[in-house]
Amino acid sequence: MAKKIDVTQKAKDILEEALDREAVDVLAKISREMQQIFNDNPEPSRPDVVRIVSEYFTNDGKSEQFVTNWINTAEEHCRSRGLREEDQPKAMLSDLGVFRFMNFLMEKGLTDDQVNIVLRGAVQQANDEENG
Repeated sequence: MAKKIDVTQKAKDILEEALDREAVDVLAKISREMQQIFNDNPEPSRPDVVRIVSEYFTNDGKSEQFVTNWINTAEEHCRSRGLREEDQPKAMLSDLGVFRFMNFLMEKGLTDDQVNIVLRGAVQQANDEENG
């Protein structure tokens, strides 16, 4: 249990050291937007995911090729994790959220290792909250 707490605390420490209030607000905004996507699409289909991902990346100025590559990579990632086909769209939306968090943190200058710790800490905290 101590290792779990250590990861969560280390993640919090990294965020506190590396991010200003504006950056924390952006992360909260990403979280709210992703929660809204899941609320609006509780059982997304593949076409729903393609539409959502395409809209997000197109609005962010990414090329059609980038979107296609991202979707193909996300689908391959789902298959490599052994997810059932019906579970893959929801996992792809989750991957979009993780991608957005990672991309933002890297833009703010965090290293790959720091981003990894932050994401592990977030997953641990979410699991702890879910399990009571």
